[in-house]
Amino acid sequence: MASGSWRPDHLTNNGFRQFLRDWRPHETSSLPVLALHGSLTQSGMWNVIAEAMASVRMACPDQRGFGLSEDPGTDFCAEFAADALALAQRLSLDHYVVMGHSFACSIALEVAAKAGQRAAAVVLVDPVVRIGPAGQTTLPLSPPDSFAAISEAARYFRETEEGKWTDRALERFVQDIMIRDAQTGHLRFPYSAARLRRLRAFTASPASDYDLFTKARATRCPVLVFRGGMSKRFPPNAEQPFLDAFTAKPKIIVCPYSGHFPTATEPDIIVNEVKHFLDEIIDK
Repeated sequence: MASGSWRPDHLTNNGFRQFLRDWRPHETSSLPVLALHGSLTQSGMWNVIAEAMASVRMACPDQRGFGLSEDPGTDFCAEFAADALALAQRLSLDHYVVMGHSFACSIALEVAAKAGQRAAAVVLVDPVVRIGPAGQTTLPLSPPDSFAAISEAARYFRETEEGKWTDRALERFVQDIMIRDAQTGHLRFPYSAARLRRLRAFTASPASDYDLFTKARATRCPVLVFRGGMSKRFPPNAEQPFLDAFTAKPKIIVCPYSGHFPTATEPDIIVNEVKHFLDEIIDK
């Protein structure tokens, strides 16, 4: 198995300071992947996947207002997509695959539409697909501001997220997505409560431009979709209507024991299927 290393960087992108984790393989065997995290995490959610993919370059930014990136103050899907497109250009990614998790699946589809021939394919990991009235969030309305220990944060996610988590996977997930305060050593979420409320209010508003079905209909490149078999954000009854929205039916992979984070609970499925998908794209 090829190896590589992370190259963290802070750069000015699209008018704000953005943090980037750039996995650089020692030997590259595939197209690079631009990986966009969801609204409850940051770029560290891709650590396990990138290290296991090994020979695939993965550029993983903290999106605006998350992790170590600045918050320009707006939440349009088109603006997130513009950030990703500008980053791809800055990194000289001339032909790449864009991957998104959760709400970032809408962003990934918009990136693919605007990138044209530069976007070879899209990978969507448990997109938030609602059929009928929006359901209640699985998260408590007032989560703790911080956690004194990894075990406390792990207990929180075990209680609030569906799926079968091993202790090892849960601890690694917490380590990869939480921010540790340098003075207290406490762990906090990779976003402020106000920032998350603002994003959710916008995506639920009439002004929202996150309509997955509209973006699916505009997609022309190959698409791979993962669904957590125990996910409440992408339930079984939403699978077929979503797939039918695409002109060319995507490949769908169900991670049976996962909730919303199959990248953490069943990473081997993600890695093996993405590698196979990338090989198929190169062979075409």
